[in-house]
Amino acid sequence: MKLKLTLREVARGVKKKIKLNKYVTCSECGGSGARTGSGSNICPTCGGTGEVRKVSRSLFGQFVNISTCPTCRGEGRVISEPCPKCKGEGRVKGTRSVEVNIPAGVTSGNYIRLEGEGDVGPRGGPPGDLLILIEEEEDEVFERHGFDIICDLPVSFSQLALGARVEIPTLDGKAILKIPPGTHSHKIFRLKGKGIPRLHSHGRGDQLVRLVAWTPQNLSPEEKRIFEELEEKVKDKPPSCAGKKQGW
Repeated sequence: MKLKLTLREVARGVKKKIKLNKYVTCSECGGSGARTGSGSNICPTCGGTGEVRKVSRSLFGQFVNISTCPTCRGEGRVISEPCPKCKGEGRVKGTRSVEVNIPAGVTSGNYIRLEGEGDVGPRGGPPGDLLILIEEEEDEVFERHGFDIICDLPVSFSQLALGARVEIPTLDGKAILKIPPGTHSHKIFRLKGKGIPRLHSHGRGDQLVRLVAWTPQNLSPEEKRIFEELEEKVKDKPPSCAGKKQGW
């Protein structure tokens, strides 16, 4: 079955209670498949071996084909009076709740095996295992890259030019990021150890914060005038496309 997790659940690990629809042991017959007070007999088709043999002959000799007995399905015995509740299966559909511990650092495609939590086998057969496939939901703030996470932080022109101390989100809460004066848009800052814990290991990935210059919309006449004056007074102008060759 699939289990959806948020990025924050992945980051800290979580315990989940899951409700399952699965085959469980029939309470009427205790899993035997037989009506109370009755039993089973040796299968008349296979004589109790659970298999049938079919001999065929050809020019190359005699061949023996062995297959599972269709009457008893390989059990060697047949029920004389099937249980009315499970119709001789020894199991019925039911619901069960299980708790599963999800370790920190899992990702989509990982799976967790719970032994003995699958469907009960027919007529007293052992239960199978439950496989839980992890599916990580997309986060509104962070984008995951392995054990690292990245987020975009909108900032104003003045914050980039003058520098600022800005509050940023992390998986552990809020933190303060110091932006030096003269920082370019799309500059990436790395916060060590603020990413996803490494699965079954020590340490955590990093958080990358990418600054994105935010351009104001619908400027008032006064605001336009201020920007025009600033454009005239600032001597440091953007370089041309050739600026990369000049070391920009």
